[in-house]
Amino acid sequence: MKILIVIPTYNEEKILKDNILKLFDYCQKNLTDDWKIVIADNKSSDKTPVIGKSLASQFSKINYLYVNRQGKGVAIKTAWQKYEVDIYCFMDADLAADLSALLPLIQGIKVGNDVIAGSRFHPQSQVKRSILRLIFSHGYRLALRILLGLKLSDAPCGFKAINNKVKESVLNQVQDESWFFDSELVILAEKKRYKLKEIPVNWHDPRGKGDRSKVKVLALSLAYLKEIIKLKKRLNS
Repeated sequence: MKILIVIPTYNEEKILKDNILKLFDYCQKNLTDDWKIVIADNKSSDKTPVIGKSLASQFSKINYLYVNRQGKGVAIKTAWQKYEVDIYCFMDADLAADLSALLPLIQGIKVGNDVIAGSRFHPQSQVKRSILRLIFSHGYRLALRILLGLKLSDAPCGFKAINNKVKESVLNQVQDESWFFDSELVILAEKKRYKLKEIPVNWHDPRGKGDRSKVKVLALSLAYLKEIIKLKKRLNS
């Protein structure tokens, strides 16, 4: 089987090299399939392009892809559409989800699921997050359940895999190009009755004080709510 692992990247010069090499080493030791890592750079303005190109020139299983638009969603979507493989994965550049979950992520697709999603709400997950982020996660989960009837417990978790069927029939229908992208993806897949499964993840924020996540929780909460309402209207029309 061919496996694609996409890392959406925006201004990650501080962590990119170490984390890509960490992921590369894990894949070398644990994956027996044909795999490739793609650094999907969505218009970085720091040294991310230089680092990405350097890694790609050193390792044949690492590719660098420049996407001339900003947004996590457009980076993932562009990379997934560029390659023809059996299993499409993505994870956040900070590797907040421990790589031990990568094998179950891939195996879940192999055994017949259409979408596998990491869940920080899974009973077996171990999660270290700020109180503000926990409150946001619970509120977002509740909003998706009430407004869209979503059964999946952790739609925004940045650790997912899909098969080729979902890529061909759902991906083009996903309109959001930013942080709501993967939530919209799993919502549409669930509405189309694809088989979704959640797996546990060990999750923590590994960034130091000088490299905090670029996500502003309160602003993002409002943006997510607007996208949920917009998607609900779309689904009802």
